[in-house]
Amino acid sequence: MKPSFNLNLLSSFYAVARHGSFAAAADELCLTHSVISKHIKQLESSLHSQLIIRTTRVLDLTEEGEFLYAKCLSIFNEVAQVKDYIDEKQRVVSGRLVVKMPSILKHDDGIAKSLEFMHVNHPDLMLDIVFDDNLGDLVKEGVDIAFRIGKLEDSSYLCRKIRDIDTFVVASPEYLKIAGIPTHPNELSQHKCLHYSHCLTGVNWSFKQEGKQFKVPITPALSSMSESMLAQYAIKGYGVTTSLDFVVANAIANKQLMSILKPFTWKTELFLVFPYAAVVPLKTRTLIDVILAESTN
Repeated sequence: MKPSFNLNLLSSFYAVARHGSFAAAADELCLTHSVISKHIKQLESSLHSQLIIRTTRVLDLTEEGEFLYAKCLSIFNEVAQVKDYIDEKQRVVSGRLVVKMPSILKHDDGIAKSLEFMHVNHPDLMLDIVFDDNLGDLVKEGVDIAFRIGKLEDSSYLCRKIRDIDTFVVASPEYLKIAGIPTHPNELSQHKCLHYSHCLTGVNWSFKQEGKQFKVPITPALSSMSESMLAQYAIKGYGVTTSLDFVVANAIANKQLMSILKPFTWKTELFLVFPYAAVVPLKTRTLIDVILAESTN
């Protein structure tokens, strides 16, 4: 007689494999580290196979573990679809919704309002909001939906465009009064540039002219991983920086910052990205609808 699988043991293994961590799996499943460890040992014993190689720093799956993890992806996706079907029949938005986004989007009021709406209007839903500038592997990380600035290269994901985002080059009136207002991006070599260190084009700033993109090398006077910090430094007159509309719109409106080189700036795009599924879960579809509705207001 073939041994039966204990879904609780499988669930613990699946969480450990996705997170690459016993502690993270314990947090997700609301169990203790020792219980998770015990579940893995019981599962390995029942299968007569080692599934996970544990060292002090690294956690790797064995060949058998990789095979079981691939099967778990299918198994738990099927289980989720059953729940989604029942929720759909009852129109109940519930469960855990993991939302991932670049840290800069914490300054986007529209996104904040949409997530607040989900929290207030769907009390059976538990929002888990993760800030990470890398898209990563959404399936392995257990992410339901992610925000992405710029076009998506991985076609294995589904995506919906939310809106265009204007890019700006800005500086304070006080700084420009002393340093002068550049009329072409090539003149940035004569200015103090406050640089976003996660810029995809390195120490080059991108511009457009007559529909064609070109890059201008800059020498950063200051670099930071925080665009909002750079905007604050620009307000204080420390130099010129690039930014997105929702970060500097108020400062421009209040004349704390001036938009410069406008004929050469360009638009980027904001997308919602989510793993492919035969049936997109109700909770995910609901958030998409809320975000799209907010973006049209």
